[in-house]
Amino acid sequence: MKQSYRLDQNVVQREQPDMPFAVMYDIIVVGLGTAGALAAISAAQRGHKVLGLERLNCMGGTGTAGTVQGYYFGSKGGAYETLDEEVAALGQKGYTRTGGVNGELKKYVLERHAVEAGVTIRYESTVVGVFLEGNKVTGVRWFGANGMEEAGASVVIDCTGDAEVSTMAGAAFRFGRASDGKGQPFSNVIKRTTDTGVHQFYIDSGYVDPTDGESVSAAIIDSALRSTHLKERYEAGDRLIYVAPLLGIREGRFIDGEYNARLADFFADGMTAEPVFYAYSNLDNHSKDVALESETYQDWIVAASLWGINFSVPIPLGAMIPKGFEGLLVAGRCIALDHDMATCVRMKRDMQKCGEAAGIAASLSIERGVPLRNVPYPELASLLRATGCLDERNDVGIRAPVGVVPSGDTSHHWLTDSELIRIGLESDKPGIAIWSAKRLGDRIHADLTRWLNDPGHDHLRRNSAIALALLGDRAALPLLRQMARERDSYVPQTSRKYNQVRGYAAIYLLGKLADTDIVPELIALMRDRASFTNVSTDAEFINSDEEYYFQYFTFSLAALFRIGDRHEDRRKMIAEAVSDIAGHEDFSLSITLKPSKDQQYAMTDTIRRYAASKLQQWGMTSYLKRSPSQEMSGS
Repeated sequence: MKQSYRLDQNVVQREQPDMPFAVMYDIIVVGLGTAGALAAISAAQRGHKVLGLERLNCMGGTGTAGTVQGYYFGSKGGAYETLDEEVAALGQKGYTRTGGVNGELKKYVLERHAVEAGVTIRYESTVVGVFLEGNKVTGVRWFGANGMEEAGASVVIDCTGDAEVSTMAGAAFRFGRASDGKGQPFSNVIKRTTDTGVHQFYIDSGYVDPTDGESVSAAIIDSALRSTHLKERYEAGDRLIYVAPLLGIREGRFIDGEYNARLADFFADGMTAEPVFYAYSNLDNHSKDVALESETYQDWIVAASLWGINFSVPIPLGAMIPKGFEGLLVAGRCIALDHDMATCVRMKRDMQKCGEAAGIAASLSIERGVPLRNVPYPELASLLRATGCLDERNDVGIRAPVGVVPSGDTSHHWLTDSELIRIGLESDKPGIAIWSAKRLGDRIHADLTRWLNDPGHDHLRRNSAIALALLGDRAALPLLRQMARERDSYVPQTSRKYNQVRGYAAIYLLGKLADTDIVPELIALMRDRASFTNVSTDAEFINSDEEYYFQYFTFSLAALFRIGDRHEDRRKMIAEAVSDIAGHEDFSLSITLKPSKDQQYAMTDTIRRYAASKLQQWGMTSYLKRSPSQEMSGS
């Protein structure tokens, strides 16, 4: 038997004599937060001996200690709804009125159900290692009030949020976006009293690496001391109660699973036919440096401006099994997603259902005597349907708001009629038509080419150019260049908010098509900071001249690097310009983070590190030394 743990960010494994555990459980759930609470309760309610280990002093995680008490989308159905109904009923018995699901009452309801089901709860207990027999996880070691303890289990469910148990076992994982490894911004939540009761509000407070202790500590301190949390004066109708003791972290590690749910596969209609639940949301990425996201994400969000379009995602059990391991399940935001897909598959409703599915799957594995990957899907699906956790009515595909699709159809069907696509491309809500054209490919290509050259319909021409660019057609280049030169300020209205300006959408597509002719103009644009005046109509995403320039600058920078990736002869010009601009001692960039319009967050170091990384990939580190700033090289 091996003991496996992490030391200084490295996995250490050492052999030890095979000895029986002093205490055995059927299932150990590590982390009793959003997913873990439901996992422990669901498994124990099937009669299994369950140990729940939690480093905090309550159950519920983000929805209780994190004070995130409302729901932002997610699909309905499952055990969590019954629990929420109990919380609401208790709230009618004289408790202080509060918005959303009362977090303090939910702690009580979760604990009561766990205790009644027979879960052994150990609070203030941190798992520090796991035990392995070959590739099978057989138990865990944790530190708590009794010192160091150990226990064995048939199945361990990792609900730590950051795949801590899986990482200790040596499972592979990924982190953040490809361009710079960053996840989404985190939030702080404040509880306050107003004239109508107790309420919560959040503010995004920066970026944090939840796997790094220094980063977490700095984030807690910095965000808690912001003026949005500590005002100079509070009025009688708006009083601070407390800042949530748990950060609202949206993204950390993702396991490499037996099945990996990737956004590109979803767009290619390549998802599983054996879901254990359906997630439901839009791609709710809270980052404003969208230019550093993947091309898959930018095709959807920037070129088609589809941020506010919701869709359902089927998640199978395989996305909850670390690849190559037995006896180990993962539930919560660290399941096998990519960074893009995680912006949709992380909502509280869905993560509670993820935990419920894990608890029932682990139970069924034990009851049938089969490995987790061999749990019979028909039986598992039947059990999940019985609780509402799996409900095919939640498979709604793409949900477009009324008025976005020309026919008024809000179903999951994409447009296939060329006349409806033409109407959509002419409208102020062209996104669905653009994406429908992208899906049709060669079948709509001739029409797009004809519309591109229609001098009487400007929106039709420009949106046809965007659609053609998404199909890789360089015939779109002349009009895209014109849109970039004009800094086309048009903002489509496809999405309920966060629509993207057509001028920098064109720049993104020029980079995607690797247009060498635009290189000098993009460099000139990046130098022309003083000429940028904010004309965006989406004030929640861009609310100042500085943010308007930030978008054009970052999209130009990313486009230059995409061009240089494919045209080596342009790299010297790009490297010299980027080093000179971003390396200048007076260079600075900042943005506001949602939903604040006055809290500035410095992005200078982020952009410098991104630029330095790209130049290093090209083997052009000599250009970094020309920079007067050490930060340009990431030091």
